Amino acid sequence: MSHIFISYSRQDQDYVALLAQALKSHHLPVWLDDHIDYGTTWPRVIREQLERCQLVLVVMSPRSEESHWVQCELTHALEIRKPIFPLLLEGPRWFSVAALQTVDVIGGKLPPARFFDTLRPYFPAPTPTAESTLIQDVATDAIPPAPVGWAPPTTTLVQKPTPAQPAEDDDLSSEKGVDYRKLRDLLKAGQWRESDRETARRMLEAVERKENDWIREKELLNFPCTDLKMIDALWVKYSYGKWGFSVQKRIYVECGAKLDSNYPGDKIWHEFCHRVGWRKGNAYVNYSSLTFDLKNSPVGEFPVWVGWGGGVGWRRIFSRIENCKL
Repeated sequence: MSHIFISYSRQDQDYVALLAQALKSHHLPVWLDDHIDYGTTWPRVIREQLERCQLVLVVMSPRSEESHWVQCELTHALEIRKPIFPLLLEGPRWFSVAALQTVDVIGGKLPPARFFDTLRPYFPAPTPTAESTLIQDVATDAIPPAPVGWAPPTTTLVQKPTPAQPAEDDDLSSEKGVDYRKLRDLLKAGQWRESDRETARRMLEAVERKENDWIREKELLNFPCTDLKMIDALWVKYSYGKWGFSVQKRIYVECGAKLDSNYPGDKIWHEFCHRVGWRKGNAYVNYSSLTFDLKNSPVGEFPVWVGWGGGVGWRRIFSRIENCKL
């Protein structure tokens, strides 16, 4: 199967993981070199995946510009005439791709919605279903792969992301009969603060608790997986991969925590809270002080509602997320 090859420096892997998740949320196939099996010939695998890919994204930063392997990947991609899309994460544009249109992702922001639409013609379009349809009036006929040498439109990309247009295609399944349409609509509209509160209300309803109540430990450890996955999918989709339980779980593990519901220690927990913006310096941030801004808020900041007992509850919900295979 053809895929998108991302060329990047390991030092930028936090941003690349976010980018890959956003691409997947748009049903665009991605291959990363973070899952190469031990015992394989690493350069050979890289070359094979590069030659099999449909297009190449190059995440430009001073670190990747100094990377021997990134430069090798870029050189080979140019030699075999792969379509290349440079993304400027940090520093100046590279001379080697100066003739190509660069997408501004400075500061760790995701590409605008139109960028994902630009990539989609490179891949056959699946038959629209409740799980796969992303935009209204998508063609039902398969779109053939773009020919070698095809270049994207040179029109200026809009830098401010806007939520995907349709909402009716979202899977709103619930094991408990909870109606998640309002949450979907709030997320679609970019009303992040009210979306966070609506998430809390619907999660309480899923465990048969009233608003302003809190979820008990046993209820967290047995929270319905269908509902948890659906809530996460909505947050990931409409934040373009920036927020959601699965994003928070990844950061939690990167900080060194285990998903066993046990306290990971103050150092790990504080690092996680710093990463997602819940703690600054030596103090936790008040809920009212959060930015609720897709562009400026940290990755993984939302959902943030603490109606399950603060840090203890978060460790329980991360354990349930692992069990539900998010």
